[in-house]
Amino acid sequence: MIVVMNVRMRFHVQIPAKVSIGDINVCYGNFWPGTARCSTTCLSRPMTKNWRNHRESFRHGNLPEALIAAALQRLEDDGQEAISLRELSRDVGVNHRAIYRHFPDRLSLMARVAEEGWRLLGATMRSAATSQKPGTRSLVAAGVALFVFARNRPNLFALMGGPNFQGRTKFPALDRSIGQTLELLRQGFLAAGTSQDAALKQALIYASALQGVVGQILWKRYRVLPKNAEGEVGRICEMLIKGLR
Repeated sequence: MIVVMNVRMRFHVQIPAKVSIGDINVCYGNFWPGTARCSTTCLSRPMTKNWRNHRESFRHGNLPEALIAAALQRLEDDGQEAISLRELSRDVGVNHRAIYRHFPDRLSLMARVAEEGWRLLGATMRSAATSQKPGTRSLVAAGVALFVFARNRPNLFALMGGPNFQGRTKFPALDRSIGQTLELLRQGFLAAGTSQDAALKQALIYASALQGVVGQILWKRYRVLPKNAEGEVGRICEMLIKGLR
């Protein structure tokens, strides 16, 4: 039999070797419904922080990752304004106060979402770049991959490149994710013959220019037929690389 006693902060469990649904009983307070006192010794003390963490881990595997996944889904469905810590707590099935043990505020959680976005973008660009000859062709492939990523996940792309985290130094993991993507481009410029001193600067300019062009296409200010968009971005990438060199 499993015995569960839970009154706000009190919890007691007995677990036998074999369990069926009919063996599960719930005790409210120290009494079984319709009987005398609980036949076991209940632990009438507050639930410890370790147990609360364990319960979250049991339910979600990893609560921060569950929150990030829920935030990514809300972001793509409804945009940044639809994300609140209280709503996310409902999405993953925990009390909203549990979130604050992992993210002190909404901005911290959004920084982790942006970090995940840069990680996904970096992996996408790397896969495209490594399928081409290092240098100009790999840089073009990476640029087109950036456009495809942004087209498929426009709200995430807007968060990643938006002003929310500008000038802030309290999100080093986000900075590292961005740096890893820029390093991929830097290596491409080195392979194209750029000097060590200039490669990082050229990678920064290339990424910034691409971000602007892609944004204009997504916002339909730079008008191009959807079926021609990838080819157009590829040609723009070639122009940018040629101009930078």
